[in-house]
Amino acid sequence: MQSGYQLACAMWALTALSLTLVGLRLYTRIRVVKFVGAEDHMYAWTGLFLLLFTIFIQVAVHYGLGRSFYELSIDDSSDAIFWTYVANSFAIIGNAMAKLSMGLFLLRVVQARWHKIALWGAVVVTSATSIALTIMLWNQSTPVKASWDPLRTPGTWDIQIQPMSVGLGVWSSICDFFFAIFPWLFLRSLHMPRREKVMLASGMSLGVIAGACGITRTVVLSTLNVYNYTLNFVPYFAWAGAEIAVAMVCIGVPTLRPLYLKARGLSSTLGSIRQSNASELPQFTMCDGKEVLCPPPARDSGFSQFRPNSRIAKPPPAYTRARSDSVDDIISEYDGSNGDVIWVKNEVRVENGVAEWPLRG
Repeated sequence: MQSGYQLACAMWALTALSLTLVGLRLYTRIRVVKFVGAEDHMYAWTGLFLLLFTIFIQVAVHYGLGRSFYELSIDDSSDAIFWTYVANSFAIIGNAMAKLSMGLFLLRVVQARWHKIALWGAVVVTSATSIALTIMLWNQSTPVKASWDPLRTPGTWDIQIQPMSVGLGVWSSICDFFFAIFPWLFLRSLHMPRREKVMLASGMSLGVIAGACGITRTVVLSTLNVYNYTLNFVPYFAWAGAEIAVAMVCIGVPTLRPLYLKARGLSSTLGSIRQSNASELPQFTMCDGKEVLCPPPARDSGFSQFRPNSRIAKPPPAYTRARSDSVDDIISEYDGSNGDVIWVKNEVRVENGVAEWPLRG
């Protein structure tokens, strides 16, 4: 099979997988977690840009991408190069959007000032360099048409786009590894079980796979011969699309944990509680053994919350509402925002006729 058709088939398969993850993530955030953040919108836009990239690669293959430049007619070679420019524009911006999705998520959960500065720096530099490279792609020659129709449009080359693309590829790979390593820096300082720390950090560190794809794409690009563009650039477009698709898989899979729990039936009871009104929720009463004579407890919650000079305390929010078990919900329970709260071991008695209400998700 011609390399162009192989490229198109591979991209359609990766795009189908990515769009499936987009749908599952949006369903999880809207129906299960009931919260949609800026990172979710960015993730959806990344899927759309990957779809557009694949569509325009298919158009370029129709005109001759994957065949030798010297075997094509002048019209076909010109059209093939032009549509690869269009596709490459969506690939450059889509790659940046995938990183922005991860960056925006981390910005919402980190607390330290230097963490936020580092993340904003990576987000801003990634966005600026991607936009700059896209502009240079379309303005590398005078007139601009000379870059995709060199045989019929004489002109001068003002920008050497290949070194610029290699530089952006290096930065893109650095960002992938940065976003993969960064969760370990702030998760280690949170007061939460070691097992949960490892699970969360590992899930958010799958971006190293996208970084490996970025390195491969950069190496391939640096060794390509531009004089047979329609044939030699097929591997570059394959790795460019694969980097976006792999990034979407690495970013999207960890966010599907609440949907996985729901599918296993672990949150079915929580769903029924969520639909009930506040008056039907069970009442929690602290029993300290000194002020009142408490009956045998119906359930031991493990930990309760109290403040000085208070006999009856309200349990933590995580115990009085249905939990979604999303990554950011888990993190928020350990972010230390309630610095003046003292945690003690206590027994909790459940009233109002609800005997099997799960206190923990």
